[in-house]
Amino acid sequence: MVSNIQIKKLYYSPIKSFNFIESKSLKIIKNIGIEHDRVFAFVRNKTKDEAMKFQEKQYLRNNQSYLSVKNTPILNNYRLEFQNQNLKVFLKNEEVISISEFNFENLQQITKEIKKRETNLKNKEIFMIYNKNIPFYDMINDHVVSLINLESLRDFETRSGLTIDHERFRANIVIDGMKPFQELELAKKKIKIGNTLFEVFQNTPRCKATIYPYQSTTSDINVPQKLNEVYGHIDFGIYLKPISSGQINIDDTISISK
Repeated sequence: MVSNIQIKKLYYSPIKSFNFIESKSLKIIKNIGIEHDRVFAFVRNKTKDEAMKFQEKQYLRNNQSYLSVKNTPILNNYRLEFQNQNLKVFLKNEEVISISEFNFENLQQITKEIKKRETNLKNKEIFMIYNKNIPFYDMINDHVVSLINLESLRDFETRSGLTIDHERFRANIVIDGMKPFQELELAKKKIKIGNTLFEVFQNTPRCKATIYPYQSTTSDINVPQKLNEVYGHIDFGIYLKPISSGQINIDDTISISK
């Protein structure tokens, strides 16, 4: 049993590809993931009917249809707050809109306000969608929680000679106390965080979104390319599948089964 690994930071992001919210604890729901995490998203190049089906039918989803930092870096200019079932969207420090009714038609008020401010989106078909039971995760057919290891980041910085913010990886769980890249050797093992059990689903291959520092629209480091140069792969972090419900907290200890 490997132990003495601790959670250092916890995050969730109600809207896929928007800023995430730091928290001292997260509620984990078995076979779904983190409560409120990526329950909203924007889709592009869809008709209204197609967007509504995309919202409800997981098998119809694909990553290319999302409006994301990869294809729309201006999303990094926006941030959100989500409290008491009230969603607020901000552009810099200006509140763009606040809503608490999440039916399809009402969500389009947010789409309208963003398109009003972003001229390159003005004439594009974009819809905001919501599904709390089938969130909009990167793994289309699997509900996952993402984790990164600070020792891996330190090793990457040392070997590359770069300073890299951990936030650009948009992980839900940030841990410390594990050897560099040891997490990439844990596929199919069980991880227990506090009293909540997860299965290590797979490693996380890094994409174009990581070339942007967190909340920046200016790319600076080609992270996938640099990972490949240094380690011969583009994996950084792992995906976990929650196989029990519970709550995880800052400073919880993590144990890993052999």
